[in-house]
Amino acid sequence: MTERTVISVILAPAGAIPHESAYKHTDSDGDRLLISTALLDDGTPAIYFRTDPNGSGVPLTELPELIAQLQVIAEASKAEAEEAAS
Repeated sequence: MTERTVISVILAPAGAIPHESAYKHTDSDGDRLLISTALLDDGTPAIYFRTDPNGSGVPLTELPELIAQLQVIAEASKAEAEEAAS
């Protein structure tokens, strides 16, 4: 039998590498939430949401911070899309 080497390349999906503007939260039982920039396949800027399988709860007291950070993420996503298009 001959030896065989297999090389696999795995491309990270949009949003897999969080932008510095990302919002990260861990709830009281350890479930995590990540919101970051994303580019859709057609180059459209988007916002990427990822949670653990059980989901993650954000306390209402943190809602103003989350809303403000969503705007920062949206602006960063637009900038990434413009950079990718040029």
